[in-house]
Amino acid sequence: MAFWNNGVVLTILMLAGLLAAGELVLLCVPPLRRVGIPASIIGGILGLLLGPSVLSLLPIYSEVLESGVYHGLAVVVVALSLCAPATGGSSGGARSMAFGITAMVAAQTAVGLAVVLLLTLLLGMQLHPGFGLMLPLGFEQGPGQALSLGTAWESSGMPNGGQVGLIIAALGFAWSVFVGVPLVAWGRARGLVAESYEDTGAELLREEERMLPGGALDLLSRQIVAIGVVLIATYAACLGLSRALAFDPQIASMVWGFHFMIGAVIAMGFRAILVRVSSDNPLHDGLLGRIAGLTVDFATCAALCAVKPAVLSANWVPILAVTTAGGLTTLAVVLLLSKRVFPDAPFEHSVLWFGMSTGTLPMGLALLRMVDPELRSSAPASAVLGSAGAILGVAPIVLLIHPIPIAGWEPGLLGSTWMALGFSLLYLGVTGAIWHGVNPARKNVAAS
Repeated sequence: MAFWNNGVVLTILMLAGLLAAGELVLLCVPPLRRVGIPASIIGGILGLLLGPSVLSLLPIYSEVLESGVYHGLAVVVVALSLCAPATGGSSGGARSMAFGITAMVAAQTAVGLAVVLLLTLLLGMQLHPGFGLMLPLGFEQGPGQALSLGTAWESSGMPNGGQVGLIIAALGFAWSVFVGVPLVAWGRARGLVAESYEDTGAELLREEERMLPGGALDLLSRQIVAIGVVLIATYAACLGLSRALAFDPQIASMVWGFHFMIGAVIAMGFRAILVRVSSDNPLHDGLLGRIAGLTVDFATCAALCAVKPAVLSANWVPILAVTTAGGLTTLAVVLLLSKRVFPDAPFEHSVLWFGMSTGTLPMGLALLRMVDPELRSSAPASAVLGSAGAILGVAPIVLLIHPIPIAGWEPGLLGSTWMALGFSLLYLGVTGAIWHGVNPARKNVAAS
């Protein structure tokens, strides 16, 4: 019995059971199967209802869920970064995704601050600007980053900042599910899916297994070990950077929020070294893709189970106003720009971009798998490479613009919030102008 009293083990087992229940629901409810809603999303909704947030019928531990979502993001990104670059990866999709992520963070920052100002001026609500800044943090970077910075902002006058961050991140997941899934169905109905992505690697996998040298690790074990080595290096890099930046605790804590981007850079370098020095390349793209898919399923289910709806009641007006405005803006940007900025598989990129911009990369990949089950299109590579490239674009927003209203906020004083809104709009305009100049799809769109 003692070996079963472990929160990690029980939570993982419960997640597996919820995923099985999601599959069963799809089998029993054909309309859901025809729409293509992922079993991981159904399982996550069931876990939210049966878990500690609502009915408390399942032994699910919230801290394990949050930790799983945090680390799951890194596993997915590292696994995809270890794969060979996808066909068409050099066409500019990654560059457009980097600009797209940067522009979306700037746009969501502006929208969030604008909503806070409107509610303050029209309804007289003395809102901390953190309510608006939680829109890009919760939607783009997920519950871990939103919880971390929200908790830090509580000392500057934002009540329950950590919980507000978690709620906004959770509502971002809701946008991913309840808007993203119909978006996929709409695209299928209009024939926007680029091609059929079928799994053709089973026979190749069996052949490579027969070619393993005697005494070598199993092929799947090799992939897991490679991911583990990269994550160890990622931990060491984050630890070193956070210690070097210890003079500013807020910046140092943000290093851990961007751990998956650091892991992507390390993974791509690790693969390049392996390919150069090893005659027996231990990496297998098919298995790495399967590991990424497995992790997406568990991380998606865990993220939905971790939602805590009870804390929404005290702040429902600003939270719903910020997330509604942010969700509509995100959808509009994705629909208007995707065909113009992604030179190939634009619908696949749009689905992934919308999921990333409302529920972080795992949710984007969960939506993408509805049309690209094996993650064989160029969109995942664009997302991983683009996320790494977006570090330079997003950093000025988070490090320079976001602190302005936080440091200068006092009840009734809106000057710093207006200033941050102006800077975010200016940054969005500059990013858009540069993006327009280097956009790889611009000539294709003009020609069509």
